[in-house]
Amino acid sequence: MPTESSTLDALDRQILHTLQLAPRAPFARIATVLEVSEQTVARRFQRMRTARYVRIVARPEATHRTGGSYWTLRIGCRPGTAPTLAHALAQRGDTSWVSIGAGGAEVTCQAEVGDPQSGLLHHLPRASSVLAFSAHQMLHRFAGRGEADWVAPDHDLSPAQQAFLRDGTPEQAPHPTGATQVEDADRPLLAALSRDGRSSWAAIAAATGWSQRQAAHRVNELTAAGAIYFHVDVATVAVGMHAVANLWFTVAPAHLAATGARLADHPQLAFVGAVTGTANLMASAIATDAEALYHYLTTKVAEIDSIQRVEIVPQMVRLKHSHSLVDNGLIREPPPQ
Repeated sequence: MPTESSTLDALDRQILHTLQLAPRAPFARIATVLEVSEQTVARRFQRMRTARYVRIVARPEATHRTGGSYWTLRIGCRPGTAPTLAHALAQRGDTSWVSIGAGGAEVTCQAEVGDPQSGLLHHLPRASSVLAFSAHQMLHRFAGRGEADWVAPDHDLSPAQQAFLRDGTPEQAPHPTGATQVEDADRPLLAALSRDGRSSWAAIAAATGWSQRQAAHRVNELTAAGAIYFHVDVATVAVGMHAVANLWFTVAPAHLAATGARLADHPQLAFVGAVTGTANLMASAIATDAEALYHYLTTKVAEIDSIQRVEIVPQMVRLKHSHSLVDNGLIREPPPQ
C-alpha cells in the first residue's frame, strides 16, 4: 500500500491540488502557478496517473436527470458479510464512496436514485445479509472554500493564483445555474469524459464530430450549469491521509445553513451536506492519523456551539471513490456498465 514518503512529494501534491480546483487546466497554466516547467507538470501527472494515484472523470449529475437524487445509505450487516456486500455495491454504476466502517459491521455508500420503488432503496433492505438499513437523502451540498473533495489541503493557493488557474477552463459551479441539460447529442462527449476527464479538445472533437471550439463551449456550458461534474479521485493514503471517518451532526434547523457553511470551510472535511434523518448534517473527515482526527474534533468542531451531537463512524476500508474503484489503496477504473 502506498505511503506518503514513498510516493508523492510536495510538488506532486500541489499538482493534485491544482487539478482539484481546475480539473481541465492546461499543464502550461498549472506550471505557471507552481513556478515549474510545463514538461515537469505533464511528466509528473502522467506518472501519478499510470501509478494509479489519480483518475479524473466527468459525469452527469443525478439531479439533472428527471426525478434523480443522491442518497447516503447506511447498511448494518450480518457478521462476515460486509465485504461481499460492499464489493457488489462498488461494481454498480449508480454508487460512489463505498466504504466498510464501524468495526466491519456497517457499509456506507452514496447512491444515485431514480425510482425509489425499483432501485437500491427498494431492494437492499430485503437482502439476507442486511440487519439494519437507513437512507438519507442529500438535500444540499456545501461548497465551502471552492475546493470540494480535496483530500490534502496543505498547499493552498492564493486567490490570485486560483483565479489565474481557472481562467478559461471549465469551472465547477458551487451555485449551478441549472439552465442547461444533458441531451442525447452529448452522449459521445460524456463517453469521452467518463474515460478521461482531461481528454484533449482534439480527441473530444474527433469523438463528437464537433469542432474543438464547439466541444470546449459545450463542456463549459454543461459544467457551469451543474449538468456535469468533474471528479478527481486521489489515492488517499498516497497523500498521507490514513484516518477517514464519516461524521453525522445534529444541528437545530435554525442553525443548519450557517453550521454547514462553517464546517465546509474546514480543510479537514472533504464533503459536507445537509441530509434527511435524525442527524441533519453529514461530513467526510480525512486526517493523517487518529490523533489528528481527535485534535480536529476537540478544537474546530468543539468551537461550534450549534452542534448538538456528533456520531463518528471510522471508515476501515474504502472500496470506491466517486467513480473509481480502490484496490489495495490505489485507484482503478471500474468495469464497463
